[in-house]
Amino acid sequence: MKKLIVLSLLGLGALTISCENHPKNLASISQNNFNFKSISFPSKDGKIRVYADYYDANSKNAPLILAFHQAGSSRGVYRDIAPRLVALGFNVLAVDLRSGYKFGNVLNESFSEANSKNLPTQFENSVPDIEAAYDYAKKNLNAKKVIYFGSSYSASLGFYSVSKHPQDYAALVTFSPGEYFKIENKTISDFAKDVNIPTFVSSAKDEKSHWIEIYNNVKSTKKQDFLPTNWEGYHGEVTLSSNFPDAEEYWKPLTKFLKTVK
Repeated sequence: MKKLIVLSLLGLGALTISCENHPKNLASISQNNFNFKSISFPSKDGKIRVYADYYDANSKNAPLILAFHQAGSSRGVYRDIAPRLVALGFNVLAVDLRSGYKFGNVLNESFSEANSKNLPTQFENSVPDIEAAYDYAKKNLNAKKVIYFGSSYSASLGFYSVSKHPQDYAALVTFSPGEYFKIENKTISDFAKDVNIPTFVSSAKDEKSHWIEIYNNVKSTKKQDFLPTNWEGYHGEVTLSSNFPDAEEYWKPLTKFLKTVK
């Protein structure tokens, strides 16, 4: 892959947006013991190991969702979300990207290792981790169909990843993407022009302006966007959490979309 040339547009501002839009109680959320297996594998650049939780739907033919977190977070955010995706018939690999920190009491181990080696942990530095997660899903988990599921910065990286590897992914699911950075001197909207797979975009109610140009540039005729009407929602994937009764408003269109790509 070409060396990434990146210009940060929001810098720490992107992290601030993500954190400020979290409900205050998420920092102390208790993590239940769901049925998952913690694994690790080398990143594509060989500089760190990537840590992840694998949720098994007990079906060899089940599509696999690669689930990535938002800024300052970890794979722990999916311990409340992944079981429901499994119930819908999907295997889930929830991945710690090196740009993150923790969610609840689940530390981001990929970040911790990168940080201990004084490696950069900006958003774009997570690309080798995403590529390694895909390779692991295909080669080690024998995934026949892979769906990219991203949040905030990792949602934006989804458009980049799909544009670079158009044959790899069956669908793209994104929560709160935005123009948080440039890669190869291109905007995320530029990469969206090369996305021609089923795409789902959603966010908090007041975030549409952050992603509408990206969404409009997606070439796929099978694209869908959603904004809530009953509440404001939250930034990123946390809006799916069972801690919020109104999360069902997001789950309904998401479930319908996922069934079309299953």
